Amino acid sequence: MKEKFTSGQRKTLLLCFLCYSVAYTGRLNLSAALPGLRDGMALTAAQAGMFQTVFALIYAIGQIVNGARADRASIDRSIGAGLILSAVCNVLLAASDNYVLMMALWALNGAAQSMLWAPIVKLASMWFHGAQRERASFILSITVIFGHFAAWAVSGALASAFSWRWSFVIPSVFMAVMGVAAILTVRDRPETALDGDTESTAVSDAPAMPIKKLICGTGLAALLVCCICIGFVRDGVVTWAPTILAADFGEGSLSSTMLSLIIPVLNLGGVLLVRRCYYLFRGSARGAVSILLAVSALLSAALLGLWKNAALCALLMGLCCAANFGVNPLLNALIPMDYDKSGRVGLVAGLIDCFIYIGSALTGVAAGAVIDVVGWQGVYAMWIVVSAIGAGFGIAAIRGEKCMKNQINV
Repeated sequence: MKEKFTSGQRKTLLLCFLCYSVAYTGRLNLSAALPGLRDGMALTAAQAGMFQTVFALIYAIGQIVNGARADRASIDRSIGAGLILSAVCNVLLAASDNYVLMMALWALNGAAQSMLWAPIVKLASMWFHGAQRERASFILSITVIFGHFAAWAVSGALASAFSWRWSFVIPSVFMAVMGVAAILTVRDRPETALDGDTESTAVSDAPAMPIKKLICGTGLAALLVCCICIGFVRDGVVTWAPTILAADFGEGSLSSTMLSLIIPVLNLGGVLLVRRCYYLFRGSARGAVSILLAVSALLSAALLGLWKNAALCALLMGLCCAANFGVNPLLNALIPMDYDKSGRVGLVAGLIDCFIYIGSALTGVAAGAVIDVVGWQGVYAMWIVVSAIGAGFGIAAIRGEKCMKNQINV
């Protein structure tokens, strides 16, 4: 029988859900604005791709810093501060016409956004325990999909109806409002909640596991390589889908973005499928990562051969992206929470997200360069190779899963 969430748990989960969903409107608005931004500033694909690269690199570094910080410091202000800083960056970028300044602002936005996920996962590990963590992980993973849909729908409509600049202004309002709400209401632990809900705390006070043992002794190293591959393909699709559809099929900014909304809808299906698989094959979270990366390679191969129809291309990109998004609840939330007894929940969450965004950084510059030289088909070929490599390292990560469980329970 499922253990019900308490009132305080429900409030905390809802707030985290809304905060992270809104945060995505302040980072994926770039994808919807990119066609208009490229035309308005006469940017090459490589120059446009650098926005994703600088964001991802700074975000990746910030994940490690903020992940480690979440394990040893108060996090009840971090989420709100990150949202407000991201809102400021988006507004200033909308007002800028200087390419270098815009790049700097988008890099700072990456730093602001990195202040969110690791603290949210750490918060969840404090508020939820046992089977509750599994349910909370899957619920939190949907924030990414909801955020994608909202970002592309709202920003795409704004870019088409007004200009690409409005794609950055309106999300800023959403983030500022949620940032203030987070600062006023988020509490680190159940015992500090304003409504006095203290029933569910499951905080571990175990000494922190040494970094070398954490990475090399628990199978985490192989898993981090998988993360690079997932970030490369996932954010490659997310960043370039509207531009691919606009460039190859002559779709306008709004229609290409609306067609791209197939992707987050399919992503939800990927998460639901993985949830079912997780419950059927309990204890094989890393196995699910490997299997879905293999599926991603096959779908990328199909995309390379069947790319000439706009709807079919969008469908295949959506399925490929769904395979990579499907592992989110396992990779980004549940696996880090398994490290609770190691005292490294925040750091593991930060490392995993960091390496995903290293892959994201690589896909920004690599895809842009390949597009300029050989076209979109070269990008599809890259997705095949990278997904296959990730599947291989996923198999290696499975072998470290049992070792990980033994290590953290020593």
